[in-house]
Parts: sequence; C-alpha cells; structure tokens
Amino acid sequence: MESSTSTLRSMASGLADGRLANQSYLRHINRFIIALIVANGIAVILESNAEIRAMYLGWFLLFELFSVSIFSVEYIARLWVSVDQERYRGLPAWRARIRYMFTPMALVDLLAIAPFYLTLLIPIDLRYLRLFRLLRLLKLSTYFDGLQVFGKVLRREAGAIAGAMLIMLILIVVSACLMFTVENASVPGHFESIAQAIWWSVVTLTTVGYGDVVPLTFGGKLLAIVIMMFGVGTMALPAGILAARFSEELQSRRELLRTSVINALRDGHIDASEEQAILALKQKLGVPEEVVRNMIAMQRSVTSHSSFCRHCGESLDK
Repeated sequence: MESSTSTLRSMASGLADGRLANQSYLRHINRFIIALIVANGIAVILESNAEIRAMYLGWFLLFELFSVSIFSVEYIARLWVSVDQERYRGLPAWRARIRYMFTPMALVDLLAIAPFYLTLLIPIDLRYLRLFRLLRLLKLSTYFDGLQVFGKVLRREAGAIAGAMLIMLILIVVSACLMFTVENASVPGHFESIAQAIWWSVVTLTTVGYGDVVPLTFGGKLLAIVIMMFGVGTMALPAGILAARFSEELQSRRELLRTSVINALRDGHIDASEEQAILALKQKLGVPEEVVRNMIAMQRSVTSHSSFCRHCGESLDK
C-alpha cells in the first residue's frame, strides 16, 4: 500500500515538473514575441527616417520577412488550437475556428500580418504600410494581463462611460454656443463661428489651455471661469469610473483565486490536480504568479497548525 502510494506521489511529482517545464517554455516564447513586437515598433519609427532607411533598407526588409513569418506561424497555431478552448467545446472544429477568427484578439493578430500579404496582391503606398505595421503593438494586449483586465472593465462599464461622454459632449456644445454668443456680439470677428468656439471649449474643459483662442470681454471671461469649474469635475468622471472598477475587478479576481487556494489546502497539501486547477485559474484571471505564491504560503502557514484525517482529508480540529 505504501509503495503504491509513493509511486502515485512520484507520478504526480513528475507531472507537476512537466507542467512547470512547459510553463517555463511558454514564458520564454511569450517574452520572445513581446520583444519582437516592440522591435517592430522601433523599426517602423527608424524606417521613417529617409537616411536610415536608405542605409539599412536590406536589413529592414529581412527583419520584416522574419517578423511576418513568426507572426504568421503564431496566428496559424492559435487558430489551430482554438478548438481546445472551453467556450468552443461541442462545436465542430471548422466552426470553432471560424468563430475564433472573429474574436478581437484574433483580428488583432490578423491585422499584424495582413498589410504584408496585401502588398503582394495590390500596390499600396509604403508610408501607409508602415502605419498599418504599428498595429502590431496591439498584440501586446494578448501578453499583458493588465490590458486584458482594462478591456474587460471597459466592456462592463460601457454604459456608464457612454453617459459620462454624453454629458461632456453636451457641456462642450452648450459652452461653445454661449461663448460664441457673448464674444461675437461684443467683438465682431472674434470667435467667428461656433466651430471655433468648440475648439476653445474642448481645450478649456480639458484644462489643456493652449491660449490660441481666448475670451476678450468681461462677460466672456466670467463665463470661461464657470465653464472651467465645470470642466474640472466633468472631465474626471470617466477616469474615476475606470479607476474604481479596475480596482474592484482586480480585488474580485484575487478573492476568487484565494478561495480556490483555501479549498485546495483543506487537507493540508496541494496535489497535482489541484495545482493544475490553480495554475489554470491564475492564467484565466491574469493574476501574477508572485501573488499566487504568497496566497499559498499564507494559507499553508494557517493550515500547518491544523490536523487532518489522512483518509478523507477532513480537519480533525473541532
């Protein structure tokens, strides 16, 4: 019995080591892709300089071919394994892949390589091609958990943010109309149109204050003071909404992971299947690995003072 138990533990340990090796391998791949994306952004910036482009044109072309090859392989690989995702379970492989192709992340991956292949079919100005290549920076959202959390918060709070933006738009238009009425009546030629007043309104409400268009009359300046006071509070609404919801989302994710760790440590240790479940949840929620380790260490320190039944795993402390 003891020998079979030790054998099972050895197998579980081997599986865990294999998963850790795979995780390390994937981390290295992700870091390579991230570095390649950043390098592409730098290459586009350098290539915009005519002298640098003429001097290193061959190297730029080779780097572009290398980057497109890597990104193409990555896109095909993601498309091929998309059938294994839980949300596509039960669907035919072809339908799962088609559905994956229209997800935001898949579209971003496609945009990263599409301009190169587009030039093979139709002529396109290279200046626009360089602009499209900057879309590869959007691929960073695939590898940074914080950007994914931010996107989720944006989707959840789309209604509240849209309401705040509507209030800002109304305030901009109303303040522009009022300023045009006050200033143009007293100083003809100044604030020639509501469109010019809208430019002033946006610059003023956002507290940028370029100073290229300013009110000249006492009434206009008094109105500007009131508008600026409204702008300080109104323009901060979307930022406040996002900051609060972003913090709540991170806290809820950590609480969910903490609950999973507590449940796994009820019997005093984490076996291979429980570790796999925790790692999968960590990856899904985008919680840093250091946070998970701290959670496990803290929970182990709590459970180390408790006794558990070696048969059923239930706590013996009453």
